[in-house]
Amino acid sequence: MARTLDATVLLIEGDDERATEYATWLDDCTIKTADDAESALDRLDDDVDVVLLDGSLETADRDDLLGRLRARHVDCQIGLLSGEHVSADVLRLDFDEYVPRPVTRETLCETVERLSDRNAVMDVVETYLGLVARKRRLEARRPADELADDDRYRELVGELAARRRQVDSLFAQLAASEADADALETAPESVEGDPVPLALRDSSEPRYRTHRGEFVGLWLAAALTYGVGDLLSTTYAVLVVPGLIEGNPVVNTLLSTAGLPGFVLLKLLVFLVLISVSVQGGRTHERFSYYWPPVAMTILGLVLTGWNLWLIVSV
Repeated sequence: MARTLDATVLLIEGDDERATEYATWLDDCTIKTADDAESALDRLDDDVDVVLLDGSLETADRDDLLGRLRARHVDCQIGLLSGEHVSADVLRLDFDEYVPRPVTRETLCETVERLSDRNAVMDVVETYLGLVARKRRLEARRPADELADDDRYRELVGELAARRRQVDSLFAQLAASEADADALETAPESVEGDPVPLALRDSSEPRYRTHRGEFVGLWLAAALTYGVGDLLSTTYAVLVVPGLIEGNPVVNTLLSTAGLPGFVLLKLLVFLVLISVSVQGGRTHERFSYYWPPVAMTILGLVLTGWNLWLIVSV
């Protein structure tokens, strides 16, 4: 592994020998193990950063467990360790990483590292936005000259600056990890009666590498519409045009509490999550997961930007 991990991993594995081997590989992590759905839910708590789920569990148990894990701990990241039987339906389940077997030590450690990084980004962004809201409340209640002599306010400003650097560092680290991830070396073997999807057998190279121009074009369109277009038009409409109020209650609350930095960070977080989905779809050659994030963001960006411009012109 590139660095020492400090993550708590819930390993749900029906094969005791395999579970012991995986736990040994992840010796830098705190490991909790379970061999069925009920014991897994008993061991799931707020300390768990990453869940590694045995994809060879009975289909009904696996699908039900995924839903219950999400309901109990929405912030944890879930990696699915595929069994011998792989179908297209498996790739559409609600997990964050798909790890085909046989799994190597390097692959397992890198997967946990990526999932842990994503969890860390979300936690840090949430903390940062909370500090921004607290700072704005203080500034609204007390004059600037009084705050300048307040040691607690200066500490808050310093913590905000440190958290911002942490956010920037984690975003850069996670983006580099996603971009540099190795292609799948082998596709899962086909089993009679449950064939591997053809897309998984066609190429071991991720689609975002074999179609680099397409990938860049899709996300450039998403960045220009949902990113730049919606960001600039929303900012202008809400902050410059008198009388206009942001119609999205979530965005309106964010702008009123965390201001423009919070809105920008929310945009970045959405981009990060959806790019990760698209990259994972490119690795597994699952075309729906690869295409829908940039296409949906582009369409949404066009609609939101057009709506904002219409409101501005109408005033």
